[in-house]
Amino acid sequence: MKKLLAILLAVMVLFTATSMIGYAADEDTIDYFAIESINGEDATPTVEWFKADDGNYYLFVPTSINTLLCRVSFVADGTVTIDGDEVTDDSIISLANKSQITVSCKSKHYVVQIIKESALASVFITTESGNLDAVHADKEHKEAGYIQVVSEDGVTYQYDGDLEYIKGRGNSTWKMEKKPYNLKLDKKADLFGMGKSKKWSLIANHGDKSLIRNAVIYTVAGQVLEYSPEYTPVDLYINAEYMGSYILTTRVEVDDNRVEIDDLDGANEDANPDVDFDTLDRGGVYGTYSGLLQGSQKWVEIPNDPEDISGGYLMEMEIADRYPDEISGFVSDGGQPVIFKNPEYATESEVKYISSVYQDFEDAVMSDDGYNADGKHYTELCAAETFQLFYAINEWASNMDCGLTSTYMYKPAGDDKIYAGPVWDFDIGLGNNGGNRYGCNYKNPEELTVCFGRQYKNTIFKSQDVDAKPTLFNALCQKQDFVTGVKNVWDSKLLSVITNLNEYYIPYYSAKIEGSVIANAIRWNIYGTTDAETIRAKFNTEVDYVANFSTTRTAFLTNTFGTIPVATEEFDSFDKIRMSIGTAINNAFEGFVKLFGLENVL
Repeated sequence: MKKLLAILLAVMVLFTATSMIGYAADEDTIDYFAIESINGEDATPTVEWFKADDGNYYLFVPTSINTLLCRVSFVADGTVTIDGDEVTDDSIISLANKSQITVSCKSKHYVVQIIKESALASVFITTESGNLDAVHADKEHKEAGYIQVVSEDGVTYQYDGDLEYIKGRGNSTWKMEKKPYNLKLDKKADLFGMGKSKKWSLIANHGDKSLIRNAVIYTVAGQVLEYSPEYTPVDLYINAEYMGSYILTTRVEVDDNRVEIDDLDGANEDANPDVDFDTLDRGGVYGTYSGLLQGSQKWVEIPNDPEDISGGYLMEMEIADRYPDEISGFVSDGGQPVIFKNPEYATESEVKYISSVYQDFEDAVMSDDGYNADGKHYTELCAAETFQLFYAINEWASNMDCGLTSTYMYKPAGDDKIYAGPVWDFDIGLGNNGGNRYGCNYKNPEELTVCFGRQYKNTIFKSQDVDAKPTLFNALCQKQDFVTGVKNVWDSKLLSVITNLNEYYIPYYSAKIEGSVIANAIRWNIYGTTDAETIRAKFNTEVDYVANFSTTRTAFLTNTFGTIPVATEEFDSFDKIRMSIGTAINNAFEGFVKLFGLENVL
């Protein structure tokens, strides 16, 4: 027995020693390796190598780094050679005509693939902490830093200076591996001719393998609907790490060159100098389930109103379970939560005023004849053509979110009408949504979807039930004058734009970003391969799908718009049960809360 134990012990010792030797041999001898620009800027763009899921190393080289000559920097445990030539930290090397290099230290050899196909502009961000840990841990966390925005030529700097903050953005997209961000520059800048602003967004498009849906839909909207987002495709680097292919976009905000209406946030600040709005009490109904309580409102207890509270207001329709996270807003009598983008900090008078304006409009839309109790027709209360265009664009995109979230409206000062727009957020559009909601198949280009929209909200049990109540656009599409108007704007304004997009812009734009798409696919393992030609083929398949969906849908809508839509498929039994249960639960809960005065308790 002792002899057997001794043998086993010897085997274990040998196994452990062998494992340790193997581990030691596999240890990295280079902890950090990067290349940087030698263009002479004080703060030069730097790109660190990246180790992919397949164990290979990559350098994603932007146009802003001169690949003929670049400076290397590294942290290594010994002498380093590149392709057999000894280098030091700060050596100048050439990557011209090279698709890979071999970086060696001691007996360890790293084969580094050079990816330099992208010809896009670049954004380089360095955070104060040197990482994104705090930003990724809390979407609302703001971290300062430094930012450089470099044009496609790799030489011209659109912006080179301090970054007031980078923070997270988005809802479902924030939960994805590749994150979207909001930026605020230290000073206003006109990036790529998109107009001066401090605030910008970096959209990841991680749920869209084509990476083109937001861009092509913004392009269409920009030609027919005022204040539509502008964008530029970019490669993003944060703390020297390649983050992938993004679009840099304008934000939906009240400002010059954006939504050009009066700034009520600024007016509130002017009327209340030296008041920190964040320290003020909240008024109205702001509890956890406030988004489920019809007719409720919430505001900030700001002491003084500005002289004119008629505008401007920038509002967003939002899903009920997101409503409590916002500072100011209201829930209409029809159950639609509406939040304020401006004024974000709204006074009680402002909330009561604009919620009344919206309610008059909603009442007219929801009525059978289009008139509210005061005899006002809905067309007297809104800029009807903006709603027709907004609906037509979203129906063409088959956008599940329309009328539920990312649906913006604005009201200028001194104008009694509400306007639709700007458009926003289409990564699940144009057939990129496998979901089936209220009987609609969003992947079928020859099926109407947005016009059958129903409210979609979590119940108190977080079961995400479809509500039986129609969305605003569902109700509008039951009115002949509205659908006739939609047909008119489609034929006169949208059809030629979308036809041109299908024929020319989609091929142009997809070719423009192809190199960036390949790098992005390697960085985020989009297709389960790092082979560039395989990625290229798969990307072109994705683009063809978008183009074919759009072309087919364009023809379908041209023949379909103009008559009141009738659902070709009834809700299935599960949908009916879910809708009735969800509505019953919400109604019972709302009655219970109001009966016992628990609005801000739960």
